[in-house]
Amino acid sequence: MLRTLPAALAALLLLIAAPASAQQSKILVGAFEVPPFAMKEPGGRWEGIVVELWAAIAEDLGLDYELRQYSRDEVEQALRSGEVTLVLTAIATAESEPRIEFSHPYYSTGLGIAVPIDGGLPGWLVVLENLVSWDFLKILIAVLVLLLAIGVVVWRLERRANPEQFSRHAGNGIADGIWWAAVTMTTVGYGDKVPKTRLGQLFGGLWMFAGVVLVSIFTAQVTAALTVSTLHGRVRGAGDLPYVQVGALSNSPAQEQLREQFGTRARGYDSFAAGLDALSNGELDAFVASHPLLRHVAAKDYAGELRVLGTTFLRQDYAIALQLGSPLRKQINAAMLRFIETDDWDGILRRYLSEDQS
Repeated sequence: MLRTLPAALAALLLLIAAPASAQQSKILVGAFEVPPFAMKEPGGRWEGIVVELWAAIAEDLGLDYELRQYSRDEVEQALRSGEVTLVLTAIATAESEPRIEFSHPYYSTGLGIAVPIDGGLPGWLVVLENLVSWDFLKILIAVLVLLLAIGVVVWRLERRANPEQFSRHAGNGIADGIWWAAVTMTTVGYGDKVPKTRLGQLFGGLWMFAGVVLVSIFTAQVTAALTVSTLHGRVRGAGDLPYVQVGALSNSPAQEQLREQFGTRARGYDSFAAGLDALSNGELDAFVASHPLLRHVAAKDYAGELRVLGTTFLRQDYAIALQLGSPLRKQINAAMLRFIETDDWDGILRRYLSEDQS
């Protein structure tokens, strides 16, 4: 019996140690680089908003983990196959929801637009381009249609009593009327065409006052359009994207959303550096990606060359992705909510997004 005592003690120690060992087993966590949410330093150390958030959640839940880098295309497959337990750098989308689960969003933002600081073209080229733009042509067409209408009216009023100035022939007479309407509207006043009938003179007087107002409106619209374009470049918001050369990450949600929502076929790039280099070199007019990511990279690597527009579009919710039915989801959500109510979370956001919030 004494011989079996050491074996029994050893078995008892193994039974006691087994739960603690199982509890401390590491889980594999996947991530890919998305500044400023997750960034891998040259020495292999990870930092960023979600990296620090996850460290706090893991400490709260007593989880031991290993953070492993994946490519953007590999990470979802690694999650669905069970290779990793969760993925830190995920954007919650309706398309992905049937395949994987998401935690509560820890940061909500949208797509941003990076443009060259000089607008991509010299100022005089921007003005020249806008003189033949559709917006300018719409104003010009409206003015020409109005002049045509006024010319027809004054010709019909004057053609019988004043044929020497407003020809009885429809083509020539309407041309005379348009000429008189344009001269009167612009207050040039050559005096070569003058209404002689009472109705023609009354109509001419009304047109004179209306012309002053219309010229002022026309001048203000054209000046505003040209000034804004010269100061802010070709791209001032998402509405301009269908008319310019746009870039985005290849096979990214941004590239897909641009095609579906705006009909914009954005040129795909394998990395942010490649896309922003193309923008800086004048190959693109705009590059679209997550707004905080663009602000971080532009401020760090392209200061003085690129700027990011202040507005965002097409909302994006950053969240932690888990396998379907993961038992960790509720625990992670609870720990996340506890942490984001603390001053530590506010400090993390200020530290990484100070450029975004300026």
